[in-house]
Amino acid sequence: MKRLFYFPAILTLLLCSCKKDDGIRQLTFPEFTASVNGNQLSFAEPVTAVSRPDNAGGYELVITGSRQITADSAVQIRFTIPDFTRTTAVSVNHALNSNFNGNFIEAKQTTPSSQFRYHFFQNGQLTVTAQRKDMIEGTFIFKYFLFDALGNKTGEVAVSNGSFKEVIIER
Repeated sequence: MKRLFYFPAILTLLLCSCKKDDGIRQLTFPEFTASVNGNQLSFAEPVTAVSRPDNAGGYELVITGSRQITADSAVQIRFTIPDFTRTTAVSVNHALNSNFNGNFIEAKQTTPSSQFRYHFFQNGQLTVTAQRKDMIEGTFIFKYFLFDALGNKTGEVAVSNGSFKEVIIER
Protein backbone atom coordinates (compact mmCIF):
# COMPACT_ATOMS: atom_id res chain seq x y z
CA MET A 1 0.00 0.00 0.00
CA LYS A 2 2.86 2.36 0.77
CA ARG A 3 4.27 1.84 -2.73
CA LEU A 4 1.04 3.07 -4.29
CA PHE A 5 1.30 6.20 -2.17
CA TYR A 6 4.90 6.95 -3.23
CA PHE A 7 4.16 6.97 -6.97
CA PRO A 8 1.58 9.83 -6.94
CA ALA A 9 3.70 11.74 -4.42
CA ILE A 10 6.82 11.52 -6.60
CA LEU A 11 4.83 12.33 -9.74
CA THR A 12 3.29 15.40 -8.06
CA LEU A 13 6.71 16.51 -6.84
CA LEU A 14 8.21 16.21 -10.35
CA LEU A 15 5.36 18.09 -11.98
CA CYS A 16 5.50 20.91 -9.43
CA SER A 17 9.28 21.30 -9.67
CA CYS A 18 9.33 21.67 -13.47
CA LYS A 19 9.25 25.14 -14.96
CA LYS A 20 8.85 26.39 -18.49
CA ASP A 21 12.04 27.61 -20.17
CA ASP A 22 11.14 30.87 -21.91
CA GLY A 23 14.65 31.13 -23.38
CA ILE A 24 14.00 28.55 -26.08
CA ARG A 25 14.04 30.16 -29.53
CA GLN A 26 11.38 29.19 -32.01
CA LEU A 27 12.52 27.82 -35.34
CA THR A 28 12.18 30.49 -38.02
CA PHE A 29 12.57 30.32 -41.77
CA PRO A 30 14.09 33.03 -43.96
CA GLU A 31 11.74 35.24 -45.95
CA PHE A 32 12.48 37.04 -49.23
CA THR A 33 9.61 38.89 -50.90
CA ALA A 34 9.20 41.64 -53.49
CA SER A 35 6.53 43.23 -55.62
CA VAL A 36 7.46 42.78 -59.30
CA ASN A 37 5.41 45.10 -61.52
CA GLY A 38 2.72 45.18 -58.83
CA ASN A 39 2.59 41.42 -58.14
CA GLN A 40 3.75 40.43 -54.64
CA LEU A 41 6.01 37.37 -54.97
CA SER A 42 8.04 35.15 -52.66
CA PHE A 43 11.66 34.43 -53.57
CA ALA A 44 12.23 31.86 -50.80
CA GLU A 45 13.20 28.79 -52.85
CA PRO A 46 15.89 29.06 -51.35
CA VAL A 47 17.16 32.20 -49.62
CA THR A 48 20.91 32.28 -48.99
CA ALA A 49 23.55 34.65 -47.67
CA VAL A 50 27.14 33.52 -48.14
CA SER A 51 30.25 35.28 -46.83
CA ARG A 52 33.19 34.46 -49.09
CA PRO A 53 36.70 35.84 -49.65
CA ASP A 54 37.03 38.50 -52.34
CA ASN A 55 40.01 39.35 -54.56
CA ALA A 56 41.14 42.26 -52.35
CA GLY A 57 41.74 40.11 -49.25
CA GLY A 58 38.44 40.99 -47.57
CA TYR A 59 35.07 39.31 -47.62
CA GLU A 60 31.94 39.83 -49.67
CA LEU A 61 28.38 38.93 -48.75
CA VAL A 62 26.24 37.38 -51.51
CA ILE A 63 22.51 37.58 -50.73
CA THR A 64 20.23 35.56 -53.02
CA GLY A 65 16.51 34.91 -53.23
CA SER A 66 15.17 32.46 -55.84
CA ARG A 67 11.71 31.68 -57.17
CA GLN A 68 10.99 28.48 -59.10
CA ILE A 69 8.46 29.16 -61.89
CA THR A 70 8.32 25.76 -63.59
CA ALA A 71 10.39 22.58 -63.29
CA ASP A 72 13.05 24.03 -65.60
CA SER A 73 12.80 27.81 -65.14
CA ALA A 74 13.41 30.18 -62.25
CA VAL A 75 14.13 33.80 -61.42
CA GLN A 76 16.63 35.06 -58.89
CA ILE A 77 17.49 38.36 -57.20
CA ARG A 78 21.15 38.59 -56.17
CA PHE A 79 23.08 41.30 -54.31
CA THR A 80 26.85 41.22 -53.67
CA ILE A 81 28.14 43.68 -51.06
CA PRO A 82 31.23 43.97 -48.81
CA ASP A 83 30.66 41.80 -45.72
CA PHE A 84 29.97 44.47 -43.09
CA THR A 85 29.05 41.81 -40.48
CA ARG A 86 32.75 41.10 -39.94
CA THR A 87 33.20 44.70 -38.71
CA THR A 88 31.45 46.77 -36.06
CA ALA A 89 28.92 48.17 -38.56
CA VAL A 90 25.29 47.34 -37.83
CA SER A 91 23.66 48.55 -41.05
CA VAL A 92 24.71 49.56 -44.59
CA ASN A 93 23.01 51.32 -47.51
CA HIS A 94 23.87 50.81 -51.17
CA ALA A 95 22.67 52.64 -54.26
CA LEU A 96 21.59 50.15 -56.92
CA ASN A 97 22.69 51.14 -60.41
CA SER A 98 24.23 49.50 -63.48
CA ASN A 99 27.67 49.45 -61.75
CA PHE A 100 26.37 47.59 -58.68
CA ASN A 101 27.41 43.94 -58.40
CA GLY A 102 23.98 42.31 -58.49
CA ASN A 103 21.29 41.21 -60.90
CA PHE A 104 17.75 40.09 -61.54
CA ILE A 105 18.38 36.75 -63.27
CA GLU A 106 16.06 34.65 -65.43
CA ALA A 107 17.22 31.03 -65.78
CA LYS A 108 15.97 28.23 -68.02
CA GLN A 109 17.76 24.92 -67.58
CA THR A 110 17.03 21.91 -69.74
CA THR A 111 19.02 18.72 -70.20
CA PRO A 112 20.97 19.77 -73.30
CA SER A 113 21.51 23.45 -72.40
CA SER A 114 21.07 26.30 -69.96
CA GLN A 115 20.09 29.90 -70.67
CA PHE A 116 20.54 32.82 -68.30
CA ARG A 117 19.43 36.43 -68.77
CA TYR A 118 21.13 38.91 -66.47
CA HIS A 119 19.24 42.18 -65.93
CA PHE A 120 21.31 44.95 -64.34
CA PHE A 121 19.82 47.41 -61.86
CA GLN A 122 19.17 50.87 -63.30
CA ASN A 123 18.30 52.71 -60.10
CA GLY A 124 17.28 51.75 -56.60
CA GLN A 125 18.29 51.34 -52.98
CA LEU A 126 19.40 48.41 -50.78
CA THR A 127 19.57 48.55 -46.97
CA VAL A 128 20.97 45.60 -45.00
CA THR A 129 20.98 45.31 -41.19
CA ALA A 130 22.69 42.73 -38.99
CA GLN A 131 20.20 41.20 -36.55
CA ARG A 132 22.97 39.23 -34.89
CA LYS A 133 26.48 38.36 -35.99
CA ASP A 134 25.27 35.59 -38.31
CA MET A 135 21.79 36.81 -39.31
CA ILE A 136 20.69 39.69 -41.55
CA GLU A 137 17.56 41.43 -42.77
CA GLY A 138 17.07 44.12 -45.37
CA THR A 139 14.88 46.10 -47.73
CA PHE A 140 15.28 47.00 -51.39
CA ILE A 141 13.66 48.71 -54.33
CA PHE A 142 14.98 48.87 -57.91
CA LYS A 143 14.13 49.06 -61.58
CA TYR A 144 15.68 47.14 -64.47
CA PHE A 145 15.28 47.40 -68.24
CA LEU A 146 14.42 44.75 -70.83
CA PHE A 147 16.24 44.65 -74.17
CA ASP A 148 15.70 42.77 -77.43
CA ALA A 149 18.36 40.76 -79.31
CA LEU A 150 19.59 43.95 -81.03
CA GLY A 151 20.06 45.83 -77.76
CA ASN A 152 16.99 48.02 -78.08
CA LYS A 153 15.15 48.82 -74.86
CA THR A 154 11.75 47.11 -74.91
CA GLY A 155 10.49 47.71 -71.38
CA GLU A 156 11.04 48.49 -67.71
CA VAL A 157 10.34 46.30 -64.69
CA ALA A 158 9.79 47.90 -61.27
CA VAL A 159 10.65 45.86 -58.18
CA SER A 160 9.31 47.47 -55.00
CA ASN A 161 8.51 46.59 -51.37
CA GLY A 162 11.40 44.12 -51.38
CA SER A 163 12.52 42.65 -48.09
CA PHE A 164 14.37 39.71 -46.61
CA LYS A 165 14.34 38.57 -42.96
CA GLU A 166 15.87 35.89 -40.75
CA VAL A 167 18.59 35.08 -43.31
CA ILE A 168 21.46 33.15 -41.72
CA ILE A 169 24.93 33.89 -43.12
CA GLU A 170 26.91 30.84 -44.24
CA ARG A 171 30.59 31.28 -43.40
